[in-house]
Amino acid sequence: METQLKSGDYSVIRDNENFRKAFAEIRNRHFEQRAFSSRPALVAKEPAEGLRMWKDFHGEPYDGSKFELVEGMWDHDHCSVCWFSIKDGYTYWEDDNRVKLLCDACHEAFMRL
Repeated sequence: METQLKSGDYSVIRDNENFRKAFAEIRNRHFEQRAFSSRPALVAKEPAEGLRMWKDFHGEPYDGSKFELVEGMWDHDHCSVCWFSIKDGYTYWEDDNRVKLLCDACHEAFMRL
């Protein structure tokens, strides 16, 4: 069994104006804990404003003439509050419809509110 690591920087105090504002913007309090692992991404075949664009893939239908499915391209995510980089092996929390992702440290602080 793979070791799972807690995500977030627990030395950061999450009781300032920026954190309070970010927590106040979270409407859905239902979160499920997950373990991150790299997954496919949809990569645009044509650059947008000179930049190569990609998005997380969750099995939804896509236009193969506009996007290429690239295995392992989505190799990290970020906490919606503190921007901690969540990579393979780290646990995190996600709300319904993946609108908000929280590292373990931010989730603990959020649930105490």
